[in-house]
Amino acid sequence: MPDLPFLRRLPGLPALLALLAVAGAVYAYFAGADATLPLRLVPNLAPVPLVLDSVAVGAARLPLPVSGYLTTLTHDVGGPYPQPLAAGLWLGTLAVALAGWLAVVSMLRRPAFLAGTVPVVFLLLALNADGLGIFNPTRQYFLALSLSILGAAALGLQLFGDRVRAVWRVVIFEGLMAGLVALVLSRTQLPLAETALHLAAYATPAGAALVAALVLWVGVENVRALLWFNTQAERPASRFGRLPFVLASLLYLGALGLYWWNNDELLLAGGWHLDPLLLLLPAVLTGGLGLRYRAPSYGGWLPYPAARPLYWLLTAAAAAALGYALATDNAPLLAAMRSFSGRALLLLGAAFLLYVLVNFGGLIKQRLRVYRVVFEPRRLPFFTVYILGVGALLLMELRNGWPLPDLVRAGQYNQLGDLARRQSEARPDDLPLALLAERYYAESGDVLDRFNQPAQLGRAALYRFRDQRQNEINALRRALLRQPSAKVSLHLNALLTGPSDFLDALDVLRQARRAAPRDFALTSDLAQLFTRSSLTDSVAVYLDKAEQLRPGSAVGRANQLAFLVSQNLLPAAQKLAALPPPSTTEPALLANLALTRLLAGRSASGPTPPAAANLNPDLDEATFAQLYHAALLAVRAGVGASQQLLPRLVAAAERPANAPYYEQLVFLQALLKHAAGQELAARQTLAPLTAGSSATAGYFQYVLGLWQLQQRQYATAAAQLAHSGRSGFPEARPAQAWALALAGQPDSAAAVARRLALDSAQRPVARKLLAALAADSRPANSPGSVIGDDQLAAARAAAPDPARATRLYQQVLAEAPFNEPAVLAAARFFASQKDYTNAYDALNRGLTENPASEPLLRAYALAAADAGLLEMGQSALAELRSRLSPAEYANLLTQFAAHRAAHAAANAAFDQPAVPAR
Repeated sequence: MPDLPFLRRLPGLPALLALLAVAGAVYAYFAGADATLPLRLVPNLAPVPLVLDSVAVGAARLPLPVSGYLTTLTHDVGGPYPQPLAAGLWLGTLAVALAGWLAVVSMLRRPAFLAGTVPVVFLLLALNADGLGIFNPTRQYFLALSLSILGAAALGLQLFGDRVRAVWRVVIFEGLMAGLVALVLSRTQLPLAETALHLAAYATPAGAALVAALVLWVGVENVRALLWFNTQAERPASRFGRLPFVLASLLYLGALGLYWWNNDELLLAGGWHLDPLLLLLPAVLTGGLGLRYRAPSYGGWLPYPAARPLYWLLTAAAAAALGYALATDNAPLLAAMRSFSGRALLLLGAAFLLYVLVNFGGLIKQRLRVYRVVFEPRRLPFFTVYILGVGALLLMELRNGWPLPDLVRAGQYNQLGDLARRQSEARPDDLPLALLAERYYAESGDVLDRFNQPAQLGRAALYRFRDQRQNEINALRRALLRQPSAKVSLHLNALLTGPSDFLDALDVLRQARRAAPRDFALTSDLAQLFTRSSLTDSVAVYLDKAEQLRPGSAVGRANQLAFLVSQNLLPAAQKLAALPPPSTTEPALLANLALTRLLAGRSASGPTPPAAANLNPDLDEATFAQLYHAALLAVRAGVGASQQLLPRLVAAAERPANAPYYEQLVFLQALLKHAAGQELAARQTLAPLTAGSSATAGYFQYVLGLWQLQQRQYATAAAQLAHSGRSGFPEARPAQAWALALAGQPDSAAAVARRLALDSAQRPVARKLLAALAADSRPANSPGSVIGDDQLAAARAAAPDPARATRLYQQVLAEAPFNEPAVLAAARFFASQKDYTNAYDALNRGLTENPASEPLLRAYALAAADAGLLEMGQSALAELRSRLSPAEYANLLTQFAAHRAAHAAANAAFDQPAVPAR
């Protein structure tokens, strides 16, 4: 092989690629399962009655009840989610590595060149890129094109490219590979994400082969690392002898032997399990750093300058394949990789230990630096023991029936099933795609690797999308047949929510906790499961255990608060809520803190829970509860807090995703406007919710009736509260009776009270009302001022200035058309100014808010006559006929006739032509 200076510098780029791929695999090792099967919190709301405010009416205070929401948190698992990004990174790394590999092997002699190009052919064949429909899905035209381009370039450079520098070879092959990738991306019939998943799924066996090749290469390296550690010191006295090396090696090999003996499972100290994949890290590092010392074993057919980049390129491709398997949590594929790695490290390591002791045992005993010459034996050749180790590995697999290929195929079918499931979810009406996904999962989970969890979880997700609940439960139960799984158990528990499912859910969670007694999510959900029963002691026990497992957890504290409130242990809940609040943004905890403060009433002390200032505009149950309670606290706090929160409620109500909470969001807006003194705006906001005759509409009608009582619209409030009672809101009946009494209708109030007395729940209220009516047929008005009184006083004081008085009366009508005295005063003022139109308009506004008011109807009839609207006036007279005594009605008719005559006379004087001048 000619001298190639570039190759001496080239390994920096492949090593960097390998380092990035290994870093990605390490990241996927810790984060892959959570990305594919993310554990998520599920908020659950339970209504809690509380009294937000009360309205003083006569001798009573009528409550304004609202529902608070206890928020508890359970756990569920989403997915399994395909990982298109991880697939793209794996394929991108493979493309770069293949191009670099061909660039290097094109500089080798003929046998090494052929040996290096044959694997590339099989890798390209495994991708099944023609299945993307690039040219013809039934013909392998793209495979032929890629093999022709890459093969011709490699062969041409190998035969005639002696003068082509290595850097240009890399540029040529990377350019060709980029062109092929661009062709695939531009011609594929699938979306880019599905294209990546398709190629990655079909490349699964090739990826497993790359990992196996790397494991076979580095199978001896951990023992060599122990040898280096044993003999690397500069001073002989600081080196270890033969016995420490043998003991350390036997400890390493013994752990691997126990791992194999226990069916690929070995529990270490502290709850850790032995994982051969982690042992590959030091082996790969040792292999890369000690590649020069290993050159005597391969230098006869592969020069060291070429071996360095090829080693790192193989490491990069294998690490990327392993990283994708970890990122998708593909259990069968990972089981195959772990099993093969453990056996290979065991057998090759044992063979290498024998090789070292036979050849260099005496030198190690003399504390010489044997690691430098370990691949230059004098007695037993290296490849003899290496072939023995590989042969033992093959015999072991043969004895076991070659299970690893089936596991690899099961992993591939899982990925193909995930791809077909993703496509079926994008096209729900395409039933064959769903059946294809089901077939892939069945091949994986029923034939090749029975009951493997990814296949069963994929099936469960397929059934969940199709709303086949029982099939989903069955799939999850099958996933637990082989081994317990906290995530599968949590997902199954989230489905077993029916009254008859309690014992099944209890059995699922208890079995999972036996395998993982320190799992916080299982313990917390077990506590929440017992809240569905009367075993409150068990709830407390498991809540305490969850707190011990994760002290100060926002989830645990939220559930504890919810439990204390649900058991009416309000002092204990207030004590827990008074603890220094954790630095958390968990909405469930913040919602329960706010609810505890609301239940404590206005006398509650302690820090106010943070307002819902940074919530996601699309609400879920927990964020809705937090916003809801923050709004109720703002209602109690007064005008300033109300105005700060109102824009967030308006914005939240406008988002389609918040449709389930729309009524409550609108109701909160009305409450905040009412608290801010914007009475008319509050009523206009609440009005759409009062339409109808449902129980919900009846509640909103009751709220509107209370507001009318506050403004002393007694007759109107009585009618509104009667409507609320008919709609099914029982608390409206006592309020209706008080409204009738204050409206001067004691007989009607007494009749309502007597009907209430027949209801045992309402009997105390009825007796109190009857006693008040017996003492005084008309109880005293509600204390406090009415909105509009202050403006009315200012308008009356401005009477000498008609222009200013007009503006003030108009302001009164705009802000308080429900204030009957203010409306009557405004009408009289406008009439005195001969402004009959505004007088009529003022009374019309007043009747809109107080349609049953006799004084307003009388004034309206006369104002209509003044304005020339005789039909409107006569309609009001017809309504008053049944409500007035004959004498009162006759008097009103006389007044109406006089007003009509005055209007006619004024019109006649206006229409009379002017007298011509003489």
